[in-house]
Parts: sequence; C-alpha cells; structure tokens
Amino acid sequence: MSAGPPLHSRKAVLLLGIVAGLLVFAAGVALATAFLPAWQGVEPTAGKAAFRERYRELAARAGLTLEPGEPRSFLTTVTRQSYEAIRLGGKRSNIWLPSTRTGIFVEVFHAVRGPAGWPDGKAGVDFSLDGRPERIWWWGQTFNPFRAGGQEESIRFAERLAPLLLQAGERTGPRRLDFFANTPRLIFPVQGRPIQGRPDHLLVMASRLSATAWRHTGKPIDAVAGELDSEMDDVLVGCFGALVRFFLLAGLFAVLAFKSRLSVVNGALLALVALLTLNPEPAVATFGSELRSAVVALLLALWIFLLWSCAESLLRSTGAEFTTSIDALRAGRLGPRGGRALLLGLGFGAAVAGLRLALVAAAAVLPGLRPLAPSLDLPVFSALGSPVENGIATAAGVALALALAFRLLPLRWAPLAATAVAGILFTPLAIAPLPARLTAGVLTAGLLVYVARRHGLTALLVAAVVADLLPAAAFAVQHLDWMPGAFAATALPPVAFGLLGWLALSRSANAEVERLSPPGFVRRLEEERRLNNEMDLLARMQRGLLPRTLPRLEGYEIAARSVIATEAGGDLYDLLRDDEGHVWLAAGDVAGHGYSCAVAQAMTKAALASLIGRGRAPAEVLRRMDLVLRAGGARRNFTTLALLRLRPEAGEALLSNAGHPYPLLASQGEIVELELPGLPLGQGPPRRYTDRAFLLAPGETLVFCSDGLFEATDGEGSQYGYERARAVLRVVAERSADKIVEALMADWRHHLRFARPLDDTTVVVLKRVREGGGA
Repeated sequence: MSAGPPLHSRKAVLLLGIVAGLLVFAAGVALATAFLPAWQGVEPTAGKAAFRERYRELAARAGLTLEPGEPRSFLTTVTRQSYEAIRLGGKRSNIWLPSTRTGIFVEVFHAVRGPAGWPDGKAGVDFSLDGRPERIWWWGQTFNPFRAGGQEESIRFAERLAPLLLQAGERTGPRRLDFFANTPRLIFPVQGRPIQGRPDHLLVMASRLSATAWRHTGKPIDAVAGELDSEMDDVLVGCFGALVRFFLLAGLFAVLAFKSRLSVVNGALLALVALLTLNPEPAVATFGSELRSAVVALLLALWIFLLWSCAESLLRSTGAEFTTSIDALRAGRLGPRGGRALLLGLGFGAAVAGLRLALVAAAAVLPGLRPLAPSLDLPVFSALGSPVENGIATAAGVALALALAFRLLPLRWAPLAATAVAGILFTPLAIAPLPARLTAGVLTAGLLVYVARRHGLTALLVAAVVADLLPAAAFAVQHLDWMPGAFAATALPPVAFGLLGWLALSRSANAEVERLSPPGFVRRLEEERRLNNEMDLLARMQRGLLPRTLPRLEGYEIAARSVIATEAGGDLYDLLRDDEGHVWLAAGDVAGHGYSCAVAQAMTKAALASLIGRGRAPAEVLRRMDLVLRAGGARRNFTTLALLRLRPEAGEALLSNAGHPYPLLASQGEIVELELPGLPLGQGPPRRYTDRAFLLAPGETLVFCSDGLFEATDGEGSQYGYERARAVLRVVAERSADKIVEALMADWRHHLRFARPLDDTTVVVLKRVREGGGA
C-alpha cells in the first residue's frame, strides 16, 4: 500500500490552498471597498462620548429619565430596511435614508423611565455618522393593552417623538393618522429644508409595547405608507415561512428519533457554541428587553440543534466517515485527517467570503441589479445572529440538503439537487431581482456542497464559519476604535483553525481514530447492513444449490418453483440419475436460517449425490444421509426430505420420507396423500425408514410441497392448509406440470394477500404424460 505524498508536500499544497482562498477574499474586499458605501472607511465624526451626550439631550426632550449607568454605543445596520438607495437618484428608495448614505449608524441605548403613566423600558437613538438622529425607538418592559386611554396615550407619545428627528430650521406639517394592525401610525411631512425638491417625511408608530420614529426621504406620503405596509407584509410572510420550515424540521427530527436513528451530541455542542456567541443586550433595538432577545437566541440555537442533528444523523446512516474528524475534534484527539479538514475549510471559507462580497458589489453596479441589505449585519454579535451562529446554520443547512438529496435521488443527481435547494433556502444573498438572488445563492451553495462531498463535514463547518467571520474581521479592522472586541472575536477563530490544523498534520493518524466509537444507532445500522449482506449472500447460495434448469425426461413433465422468504432458508429439490437407469427426485427442507442452514443444505445435496444408486433403495439412502449429517455436525439443523426413485419407462416408483409433508398424488380426479411417516434427518435416536412402492400411471401427477405452502397465514392468521391445495389440484390436475405449479402458487399468493410469507415455499410437480404426448 502506498504511503501517499510526504508530509512536507501535503503541507505545501494545503498552504497554497489557503493563500489562494485569501487572495479571493482580498479581491472581494477590494470590490466591496470600491462599490459598497459601508466598506469605504467612513468613520463617525465624533467619539462615543459625544454621541452619548447627544442621546441624553434627546431623551430628556422626549420626557424620558435615564436610569443610573452609562449608555451603550456601537455601530449598527439595525435592519435590512436601513439599506436604502444610498446615492441621490439611486436604484431604490425605501423607508429610511441615512443622511451619510453609508447604511452604517451609531446606536446608543439605555434603560429609561417613561413619562407619567408610561411603562419603564429601554430607549435608543440611531445616529448617522455625522451625528444626526435618524431613528428613535422605545421598548417597554411591561405591556397592558387593555388600559383605558392607551391608544390616545400612544398617539400623544408619538407626537412627542417626531420632532426629535428635525434639524435646525425644519418643522413638521399637518400629520396624517392611520392604523396598521390597530397600531397608530403617524406620518408628518417635513417642511423648511427641502433637499433638491424631494419630499421628507417622519414616520412614527406607537403602542403600549413600543414606539419608533424614523425619517424618510424621497417619496410622496402615500408611497411611504404603502411601502411600509409592503415591508410589514414581507415580514409576516417571512415569519410564516420560517414557522413552516421549523415544523417540517421538527417532524423530521421526530421521525429519526422514533426510528432510533438520531445522533444529537454534536448538534447539541454546536448549538451551545452558537448560543454563547449570541449577545442579547445590543439587540434591544429590535426586541426591547434582554428576555425577549434571549428567547430569540434560544430559538436560533434550537434551530441549529435540530438542523445539525438531522443532517448528521442522515449522513451517518449512509456513511459514518462524514463526521469522524468532528468526533476527534470534540474528543481533543485531532490528527492528520482532521487537520487537513480544518486547513481546507479555512481556504475554502476565505474563497466563499470573497465570492459573497464580489457578488454583492456586482449587484451594486450592474444595471438591473441591486443589493437589498448590507453585506454584513452590525452589531456583529447580537441576538439576531453572529458569524459563528450563521456559519453553523449554513453548514447544517447544506449538509441537510445533501443528506436528503442522497436519500431521495440517484447519486449522480444528488449534489446538483442539494446545491439548488441549499442555494434557495440556506445560502441566499440579499440581491434583487429574484433570478439574480437565486443565482448568487446557488454559486455559494455549490462551493460549499463541493467541500462537503469532497472533504467532509468538518471542512464544510469550518468553511461556512470562516466565510462569515472573515468579512466581519475585515470590516472591524477599519473601525478599531468602535469595534476592538468584535475584531478580536472574529479574527482569532480563523487563526486558531489554521494553527490547530497545522499542528494536527504532524500527529499520529492512529490517535485520531482509536477509541472513537460512533453513535449506537450507527453501530446498529452497520450490523443490520452486515446481516442484510449475509442474508443476501445466503439467498444467492441457496438459489445456487437449486437446479437452474430441470432435465427433460422422456414421457414426463417436471416443473418446480421455490420462493425464498425474508431470510435465507433451506428448501431444496433436485433431480438426479444413477448408473442403473433410475431417476431420483428429492424435495426437502432444512430447518432454521443462516449459515448453519446453508451448510446443512449443501451437505444434504452432496450426501444425496454420493449415496444414490448402487442398488440402494430410498429408505437406505435416507438412513445413510442421517449418519452423514450427524457426523458433519449439523445437529442444530434437522432436515426433512422426501426421496423418490423412479424407473421412467415403466413408471415404477419407490418413495421414502424423512418428515417431509406427504406428497399428493392426483389420479383419475382424486387427490391422495402418500402417507409415509418418518422422522427428520440429523437429530434424535438413530433412524430407520421404510419404502412405499407404487406405479405412476400415464396421466397421473405427483406433487411435492414444502410446509411453507400449507402453513402460510394471511393477515388474519388463517393458514392456507392441505384441503385448499387438494381443491386446486382437483381442478388443474389435467393441465401441464408448469400450469399446475402456476395455479398452486397463484392461489397461495391470493391467500396471503398483502402478508409476507414467513417461510420458504417450494412446489415440485412430476407428471407422467399419456401415450401420444397429451397431458
């Protein structure tokens, strides 16, 4: 066996792959810096202290009293609605246009006490980078929608918030009041400072739970309201779609759990890692309180747990090698295979990150395309997500798409289908129109599917996480004064992946796999596969022991059919000639299943072939076969065998029976059992058998059936029985041997209906034709 390329050669190839991935990422950053305003290095015009002081002034004007402590401040993109047409005359105007046209804001928030009669909560202000308030929001800690006068109080509070967004020389015009889902919505035209003739409006929505005021520039008032309604409809549709996906995933999880084919250790660990990277506090702009944010974070962790557990379990059931290195990493015994996966994931993750940035940058400049959201979300770590959480969820989604594709489709089509599904559901980029969005998602998903197929789940996981970490690190390094912690948290993991993978390459390969036991259901599936393979082999052995074709016998018709049940059993039949001109017909059944049954079956056929002839009668042959089977160690499997010696030209027959069901003789419209008691071969005291002589006349038929025919039971437990077989033979006895076999088997199947036979079933028919060749 080849030892493979030397270690230094493998390291060089991996290093070149990482460098290539980083070059692709650098190209993506260069394109983002050239065409995406958020990446153009615009810094806030003042420090954190100045933004906090401005926040205190606005809170006081709103009638809010700050709780003790220092307000929090950080850079944010808040929501996708914050990404607007950031150039005058741009491709799209949405509900919020920041004055600095970057899509980046400074958010300041703090716990506050509301005005008289208003619940306590948290309030925040989103400033443009030049210090202008663009959005003001408040979230209450308690909610009492049934309080009298609540709607009127909400409207009065909304009127108090709106003027806080005005600049010097501006004033509000007559308000417009309508309702969205019973929530008051106020729209104020801004007068005094029109910008190039474009209308400015203030939108305020307020309830007993929350209030939000933001500024909109560029559309008539009716268009502003309609656009907000459309945005809210999109949110509701998105929530409904997410709920449907969640219940479908939970259903798949329940099915795998019911079948005991579920591995949850790695899924739980990754969900915990993702949860630890979710920071609920800065997300108050969206959820208002740490409790609400914590609930969202727990739901995201639950989603990852279900997603990864289902994906890994399905992949393990088809190939346990997919996650060996993940298990080794979890056990702290990473070796060359896992190290290679980490380094490959690092290189591919950098390439995926560069590809994403390049696609968003292209959407910003190409005609007919537009980005719908920033290329990364700020703050980097929030209750809505983190690079680690997003990366794990993406990897789990791609893995699940691949696992389901392998289960449902032919192997050649599975990767393509997984790429399409993952591109639509798990790796879409916020680009419009829809065809461009799907194309971009499929390109990204295709690269991740390739990583999973070629290099395994560890490489996929690292690639997906790194693809989210690197853009955040590159952005944070441009704003170190505001994001030192985010830079450390996003830059260190890729470095750690690289160092860990590099060190693992030099470790022993044996340390990576020894004592790593796959989950119990994988071991059980492997055992089931082994048993199925063995049963398939035994079934083929059994079929090989049966005659492929029955020889032609002048003046007779011979037909046989054998149906193997769920496992390889021991039905057998054979037709032999001896040197004295006799034809020997044997029909038997070796009790039991498995290898011992197959061995006893082969021994029976071999003994039969060696003992017939030499002037022996069937009873003598059976007696000697009993001795042979005992000497061969087949005592665990007793064998029934009916043995017929026939002189064809005269029809003289001699029959002996060792416990096999009595043969049926069809003669002149009557069905007679040839009763001949005898014990099976291979067990109990020494055997003695007797012979029964009879004449098989022209037109008569002799039928041998195994007990699988007579004892077959339908779904209600009713046996096929001997009388039913006799009844069929009375009707078809004058037909050819083939037709008789077909009639018996067809009636047997009709009796079973949808039930599965529990034992092998064999029918052998010997028919002497009448003179002139007629049956």
